[in-house]
Amino acid sequence: MNLYRLIILVFSVLLLSSHAQQNPIHKKWKLVAEEITYFNFDNTRYEESRDRLDSIKNETVLFLPNGSFKSSDGDGSYKIIKDSVHLFLNGSTVSLKYELKNSKLVMERHIKESRFIIRSKLYLE
Repeated sequence: MNLYRLIILVFSVLLLSSHAQQNPIHKKWKLVAEEITYFNFDNTRYEESRDRLDSIKNETVLFLPNGSFKSSDGDGSYKIIKDSVHLFLNGSTVSLKYELKNSKLVMERHIKESRFIIRSKLYLE
């Protein structure tokens, strides 16, 4: 009887841990576009620069369940905290808000410059 309980316990733990590690972000994503928007510090449009939408080809990123990622820029690690993903690569950290919707991933970050703010949105499928 003890062996039966042990088998059930081990199976339950394995099932729960594998289910808990399944995250929709854990897959290979193809980067398809980047949208750049410029804002003033009061969040109005910065009129001196033009917004742009760039198509991107042959760029992928693979997020693995063990907290590592692989990309054409190199391999690194990541940590998900609430609605943000923090990427660690070559001694640098990049933090992006992310949203998963309809099997698409949108990642966004804001970069403060001296005269304006740049919003960079990455679209991945």
